Amino acid sequence: MARIVDLPGVHELLERGAQLVEVLPREEYEELHLPGAINLPLKELDADHAERLDRERPVVVYCWDALCDMSPRAVARLAEFGFDAYDYALSKVDWMAHGLPMEGSAAARPTALNFAREDVATCKLDDRAEQIKRAIETSPYGFALVLARRVVLGRVRRSHLDNAPADASAETLMEPGPSTTRPHTDPDELASQLQRSGANTAILTTPEGELIGVVRRGDLPNRVVG
Repeated sequence: MARIVDLPGVHELLERGAQLVEVLPREEYEELHLPGAINLPLKELDADHAERLDRERPVVVYCWDALCDMSPRAVARLAEFGFDAYDYALSKVDWMAHGLPMEGSAAARPTALNFAREDVATCKLDDRAEQIKRAIETSPYGFALVLARRVVLGRVRRSHLDNAPADASAETLMEPGPSTTRPHTDPDELASQLQRSGANTAILTTPEGELIGVVRRGDLPNRVVG
């Protein structure tokens, strides 16, 4: 079975000098790939092509996402060739979903991350209504996001605070589980989603649910036909 690493594990291996290998077809690699990665398409992965790699350094292999089986198959093949190989199973989608830089012909395309703002009010579960209200009043939005170690747990709307007891906690006032989106989302797609839902703001988070920022519908390109 392939040795699987997550994103922190990838960073740790890269600090040790690991080589990044994308095993998707060449056209997909050329469009978008992780910085510094080389392309060894799975269909071409034989002993001769593997000699492009340095046997003295670890190899981190990735494909598209967790459902793609190309990276574990490539890791098994490289292990047979004697390489110290690891499977970044969450792969390219996970890297992009963390808002990390990419290389390739499509790398300069805007994403939701390009429109992210960090001026949203935030609070903790035990913060009180009066404190939350003050935070919202200094923010351009009508809500505060409830966080626990940067993870988005809920949202407290300004309108819910008018009749709330001053000592009511965010935990009792919040709407749990607000919808979120990932930073690599296409801006046109996000604008369309916001238009259909009637929302004015999107919350950007990492795959771990940690807050990156918010995107205002009015800041997105006005290309939606509706």
